[in-house]
Amino acid sequence: MAWSRWMRSAGASLALLPFFLLANAAGAAAQGAGSLYEVAKISVDTTAADAVAARSMGMAEAQSRAVKTVLQRLVPSGFQLPELGAEDVEGLVNGVSIRKEQNSTTRYIATLDVSVNEQGIKNVLLEQGIPFSEERAPSISILPVMIAGGAVKTDEGWRQAWEALDLAHSVTPATILRARPELGLETVKAVLAGDAQALESMQADYGFGPLVIAAGEAEGGKFVTRLGGMDGTGPINYGQSEKLGGNEAGAQREGAALAFAVIENRWKTSQSGEQPATEVRYEEEPAAPAVARPGMDVPRNVMAVVEFQGLKDWQEIRGRLMNVAGIQALEVNSLSARGASITFDYAGPLGRLQQELGQSGFQFDDRDGTFVLRSR
Repeated sequence: MAWSRWMRSAGASLALLPFFLLANAAGAAAQGAGSLYEVAKISVDTTAADAVAARSMGMAEAQSRAVKTVLQRLVPSGFQLPELGAEDVEGLVNGVSIRKEQNSTTRYIATLDVSVNEQGIKNVLLEQGIPFSEERAPSISILPVMIAGGAVKTDEGWRQAWEALDLAHSVTPATILRARPELGLETVKAVLAGDAQALESMQADYGFGPLVIAAGEAEGGKFVTRLGGMDGTGPINYGQSEKLGGNEAGAQREGAALAFAVIENRWKTSQSGEQPATEVRYEEEPAAPAVARPGMDVPRNVMAVVEFQGLKDWQEIRGRLMNVAGIQALEVNSLSARGASITFDYAGPLGRLQQELGQSGFQFDDRDGTFVLRSR
């Protein structure tokens, strides 16, 4: 039975409510946060034979990503997400709101908000026996700062990279703060180094409550992201570096997304009874943060070339990719008659990604340093 039909059926009993589900999920600590079943700021960029098809493709992509995001919020780390088809996804979406959009005769670019049906999602998880939780972390504040030339600098790009994330609807709701002009580098370094007194002083200056410093710095051809302070689970000390590759704005966006994924995963890990990791070591060229505790995966950004025989083949491949477990935020960078360049996030090792793709009928290989994906 398709999940869209199941959602509309009358016999969905909640008697099997899983242990992980907590009735009063949001709690006083997360008051003011947006619903877990709303996903905001989804960016899509799709190309098709005509404007109508491109828009339809973009809307379908946003809906699929929204449903997957909600499931990832609810399902504890380590559990497989349910597999859903296009009809299932459509039946789980309440509506789509447009923040901004533009289109040409073949391309559709937009930022969209998607509302997902709460009871429908719960019915899917109950039917498949997948545990879930609506428990949310206490709201935190995140202070993005850039370090350059031995000082704290104002950088709207780094701040905008954080503001582009859907922080309000996360399991770890967060508010972005603006650094005060008098904030000095020594204070920032002290918080990043775990100085409790420096953190306490900053929390007093910025309104008490959990505060995370998100420091960005371009150095040695890399963009380095560091987190320090206190999130919903306790002290945090995180670091990650990404190659700039001539695109600092892209590196900033990726750094912010990965860093916030760590905050989310720490909370979900703590809810499973495990002790969340507080430190991440730096790698020379990491694909994703190397967390000091096995089993805690955060999304890595994967770029690949997709080979296909024509538009119909591409549309079929793209639809299947959207339903591969673990793949999220799939974006099309370029599209030609026989190939496409795509990027997507995947939480886990590349070996597991290759296995998941293989089970979905794909071949995924490294060809001279470039990932190539095609149907078998």
